[in-house]
Amino acid sequence: MRLRTFVLLATLCLLVGSAASQTADLTGNRVSMTDLAGPWRFHTGDNPNWSSPAFDDSAWSLLYAGESWSQQGYPQFAGTAWYRLRVTLTPHSDPLAVFLPAVDESAQVFANGRLIGQIGKLPPHPGFYLQYRNYFPIPADALLPGQPLELGIRVWLAPTYAGSSAGGLTFIPRIGDAAILDDWRQLQIHDIFWRRAARVADVWINLFTALAGIGLFLFRRREQEYLWWGVSQAFWAAYAGISLAANFFPMHFTATVIAAIAVETVAYYLQYVFYVLFLRQKQGGLFWVAILSIVAPRLLELGSTFGIVRNPALLPLGPAFGMLSQACVVGILAIGARSRQRDAAILLIPNCVMFACNTLETISGLPQLYGYPWAAWMRHFLSNAFTWPFSISAFQFVGDLEMLAVLVILVRRYARSRQDEERLESELEAARAVQKVLIPTEIPSIPGFSVETVYQPAAQVGGDFFQIIPLPAGGALIAIGDVSGKGMPAAMTVSLLVGTLRTLAYYTQSPGEILTAMNRRMLARSQGGFTTCLVLRLDPNGSLAIANAGHIAPYLDGREIEVENGLPLGLAETPEYRETIIRLHLHDQLTLLTDGVVEARNPSGELLGFERTAAVSTDSAVKIAKTAELFGQDDDITVLTLSMSSAQVPA
Repeated sequence: MRLRTFVLLATLCLLVGSAASQTADLTGNRVSMTDLAGPWRFHTGDNPNWSSPAFDDSAWSLLYAGESWSQQGYPQFAGTAWYRLRVTLTPHSDPLAVFLPAVDESAQVFANGRLIGQIGKLPPHPGFYLQYRNYFPIPADALLPGQPLELGIRVWLAPTYAGSSAGGLTFIPRIGDAAILDDWRQLQIHDIFWRRAARVADVWINLFTALAGIGLFLFRRREQEYLWWGVSQAFWAAYAGISLAANFFPMHFTATVIAAIAVETVAYYLQYVFYVLFLRQKQGGLFWVAILSIVAPRLLELGSTFGIVRNPALLPLGPAFGMLSQACVVGILAIGARSRQRDAAILLIPNCVMFACNTLETISGLPQLYGYPWAAWMRHFLSNAFTWPFSISAFQFVGDLEMLAVLVILVRRYARSRQDEERLESELEAARAVQKVLIPTEIPSIPGFSVETVYQPAAQVGGDFFQIIPLPAGGALIAIGDVSGKGMPAAMTVSLLVGTLRTLAYYTQSPGEILTAMNRRMLARSQGGFTTCLVLRLDPNGSLAIANAGHIAPYLDGREIEVENGLPLGLAETPEYRETIIRLHLHDQLTLLTDGVVEARNPSGELLGFERTAAVSTDSAVKIAKTAELFGQDDDITVLTLSMSSAQVPA
């Protein structure tokens, strides 16, 4: 036991002694990497010999990296210029590299006269590329043992930017161990990615809402606001993607700027069209002022970017135009809210906040107020409203809230529409069930007569109807009619009329009295609308008594019968329905039909008409209906033909 305790104490003493003797070498353990702030030797012009390590640059000017040459004494210069810096290297064995964060605009990097990297394109075929965090390894054979390293950077600035605050090494280069410098570069990429996390989120959120909007449109193609919203969100995703990609990939400056501005402008236009369609408004004055307020600052931005517009006093106009455009959107939504559109009132809230942000940005950016501390704080707050979990501007935050609010509203509207459709489908199914009961599927037998019928609705539930009621003494009551409207209301009206007709048949066989009673019932029960109806009584000897309430007159052997015509049912309280008496002889054909035959319309808009109808009225019911359908069915088609049978003529 004592031996074990002794060993334990001895071990603890050794550990304490070891810990006490540990040291931190803050000089020898430094990272093998350093900034190249300069001063650098600088000279305007171009000469390939200036890359040589033997060239004497002692007469050149001295400039520091981290600021443009325009800020250090060359405000009007644009073209090609050179930077040179002699770097004394400590003894090392690991490969070296140069890290150049960015340059304004294009550059070539030389190490002891050897070209080791390039950013963009230089004359004679210049091209400005957005290219950041550039990593250029230095070949081992380009380093001379015991000799300093001569770095040369050839920079080109487009003449368009002469006189602007641009040109040269606007960021400080670094040199160091290649592996460490590459790790440093990766850390910079990860850092910029995290700082652009809000933009990354914008890409995915916009893509999600774009797919949602287009998906909703595919389900409801008649409601185009879904499509406009989906396409506008797709353009917003493209704009966010372009802005994001420029931070990580080499991109041609001119093409990128033009593409970003064009995509952003189209995105705004599509979004504003969506608002107008969504709120069922016309593209009035507010809409076009909003569009012009979007286009104008983008043109100003293009002019400023490419050196066409150089007046600093015009720069605050951009936020001012943005404020005006947002004010127009608020006005459009306010009009919708005043018309009691709840969705417009909901969207009005984030848009009012966005308008407030635009107003504060415009005010804090005015030249007269720009230098005040509160104005600087306001600009910083608007660009970095939230810093956790990543930096996001007030404009992005409010815009994302608005976008999600629109998506929720669209989904909610779609759900309501789908519920309405399901309710209508249920009503149509009920109407079809009612219609199956009311429209005879089997024609009752009438001794001595041949009857043929065709019922062909234009929609799922039509408004035509017919009834054949055999009479105890022989013959039958026959009715044909057309109810105004479609769907369940029409089916219920048909149900009312057919029920009335069948009830009346027990008490009277007078067509005029039947129509009068049906008119009273329709006036008492219907909520608007009217019905045309023709009722006839067929006696066993072929005698016909016909009363008509605004329906198409029947045809007898191809001739239209002149009958007394009264008002359609449901229009007046005391109409008069007089009866017309005719006689049906052996082999005569009486044809009853609805206006779906006469009003059949071909693609050029021509109607089948009464003359063609009369010409085909001697055909079978099936053939008449087929003729109207092939000509161009535009309404319900009902045809009923009646003729005396030679084999069953009553004695």
